[in-house]
Amino acid sequence: MNILNAYSRFLNALTKILKAVVCFLLAAMVLIMFYQAMMRYVFSNAQPWCEELTLYIGIFNVMLGLGIASRMDSHLQVDFLTRLYGPKLRCLMTAVWAIVSIVIMIVFAYYAVSLIGKATARSVTLPITMAHVYTAFPIGAAILVIYSIEIAARNIVGFLHGGVMPALPGEEKGGEQA
Repeated sequence: MNILNAYSRFLNALTKILKAVVCFLLAAMVLIMFYQAMMRYVFSNAQPWCEELTLYIGIFNVMLGLGIASRMDSHLQVDFLTRLYGPKLRCLMTAVWAIVSIVIMIVFAYYAVSLIGKATARSVTLPITMAHVYTAFPIGAAILVIYSIEIAARNIVGFLHGGVMPALPGEEKGGEQA
């Protein structure tokens, strides 16, 4: 249990860093698009690089936010069936899906890395190659794997303890799977 708590504390710190990066990137997207709108509609001088850069920043934002959303259990999901089960079975199902997610993300990262090695196209308006953009995919997959390990471990412990999840560092006590 101490290992899981230490790992959760590490993920708490990582989450704070990722949230700050995601907020910064979102602010950058807003500012760039505001600049684009001002240049287009006020000065009649649209900048073609703005939309492309905003798209690439958005890709990084999504890939970095995957892990945060996964840990907070805030992904869009259909949980009708899982709500019908008791807490113990819900913990088991969540652990299995976290393990499936880990396997899928490892395969995804493998193919994303091979894609980076083969990407020779250049951005139309920016001085970067598409390989730079594609680095978002293995980074996001790795972050999701890191968070999914905690989700699987916590839910396995919860399953073994009758559906009572272990408390995260900073929480008073554990509780039933939501």
